[in-house]
Parts: sequence; structure tokens; C-alpha cells
Amino acid sequence: MKQLWKIFIVLTFSLNVFSQGKSFCPTYVFEGFIVTDKGQKLEINLNILVLLDSTLVGSYYYKPKNGSLKLVGNLHKDNSFELVERDNKDTITGFFNGNLKFDKSNIQGIWTSPEKDKKFKFNLDKLTGKSYWDYIQKNRSLYEFNDLKKAIREKQKVLSIDVARQNLKRLPKDIKKLGNIVSISLLGNNFTKFPVELTSLTTLEEISLSSNQLTYVGSEIGKLTNLRILIMNFNQLKFLPKEIGQLTNLLYLELGRNQLKTLPEEIKYLTNLQELHIENNKISETEKKRIQKLLPNCVIHF
Repeated sequence: MKQLWKIFIVLTFSLNVFSQGKSFCPTYVFEGFIVTDKGQKLEINLNILVLLDSTLVGSYYYKPKNGSLKLVGNLHKDNSFELVERDNKDTITGFFNGNLKFDKSNIQGIWTSPEKDKKFKFNLDKLTGKSYWDYIQKNRSLYEFNDLKKAIREKQKVLSIDVARQNLKRLPKDIKKLGNIVSISLLGNNFTKFPVELTSLTTLEEISLSSNQLTYVGSEIGKLTNLRILIMNFNQLKFLPKEIGQLTNLLYLELGRNQLKTLPEEIKYLTNLQELHIENNKISETEKKRIQKLLPNCVIHF
């Protein structure tokens, strides 16, 4: 799963997610204001990932409905930093220069327009417990079992499983014995249907079925009400069941590169959803507008 998040950051931020064991790099989520030259406070939400070579990657947004902007830059030894801001066409739209407190509790500095004709102050405080990044950080720190048989034998110890790229087509029935599991990666296997066995694991907070052969997700998925992160990109899904709306704790949903033309009306119940990826599907402009109305507080990537 840690390797999965390397892929995820590279996809999400044009670099998409993560690294192994001691080399895991935390992401920091901040919220605060940019103050214009007219004294207007523009509220923003910003997250940055600090890589091992002190490179920074991330994104931020003003209003969720307008989508997010990508950030790439560098953090220096004195905790000063610079970030280049780009839109989804990779056009530079601004620059952040400032300082990150050593305890990572606050960042502040100056935002500058590409033409250098506008300079606005920003001041942002670190958020905790409100972002899907908190779950990413927690789950990346867990010991991962890479063998399903061993995991079932040691079921009381299992919190995280990563069985990516093991040519799996189904899960053993005994997987239901994993009563404490919170994270599972089935990335790069050969599942054609969402594994119904997972729906008995109601402690799960994170599932990846990225890069399988999924064509079907059943109504049983509605049982997974503790899910915070669900990744099903690079599959062959043409529709989702209405029961997806029962996953009311979901914070991050990845559905990019499927065959979807629409999403069920019930997604409006995903009121905690912070980020939705549905790039490279078959969604019309009319449908995009409908989805935005259903999820007004979610950053949606079309």
C-alpha cells in the first residue's frame, strides 16, 4: 500500500502517491487566508507533501467547485520555501514564497502573480483530524502483511494488507476473520467484480482496487460505512450502485479511467467527501454540472 501511494500522488498531483517504511514522507494540510491588496480575505485549503530530498508537491483550492491548483517547489534548511502554482493545463498561475514553522503548525509569506504585478500575504494554520491525508499518514505507518494466508493465521495482528500484483482473482472466505483490519491494497490484480468478501470487514477505512478488471460493484458495498478512502481507478466500470451513497464517511474517492457516463443521485449523501477523481471517463458536460451540484463542497477532478 505504501508503494500504491507513490502512484497516487503522481496521479493526483501530476506526480501521484507514496513511499516505504522509514522513507515515508508526511503530508501537511493547512487552512487560512490570502489577503488581497484591498484587504479582502480569501479562504484557502492547501496541502503539501515533503519529499525526502526536500521537494514539495501538493495542491490548494479557494472554492471546491472551482477545482484545485497544483503546487511544486522546494523546502530549504531554514524552513523557507517556494512553490510554483499551476492549473490543469500546466500553466503557471502564481508563486508562493514564505516560511514553514519548524513544528509545521503554520505557514506564511507572500503569493505573487505570474506577471509580478500582484503580491498578497497569506497565513495558514495546520489542520488535524479533518482531512483524508490524516488517514493516509496513519495507514502508511502500519505494518503491512503481504501474504494472505499468513495474515489469516495471525488475524489478531492484522491492521494492513498489501497484496498488490499477485494475480489474484478472488479472496479467501476466511478473510472475514480479520476483525481489526483498516487498510487493504489489491492494486494490479485480476478482480472483475468488487470482492464481496471485503464487505464483511466493516472496520476498513481504506481500499484500493486500482488497475484491476472491475466491471461490477454490487449493492453490498454500502456495508462499508467506515471507509474514508476508496480507489477504483484504471478499471472498466460503467456504473456504480446507489448504495455508494451509504458511505457517508468517505473523504476521498478515485474513479478515474473507467467507462462511467454518470454517477448515481445518491452521491449527494457523501457530504464529507473532500476530493473526487473522475478524469478520463465518458461524462458529458451536462453530467459534470449535475455532479457539481450534488457535491458542492467537494473538489472534483474531471
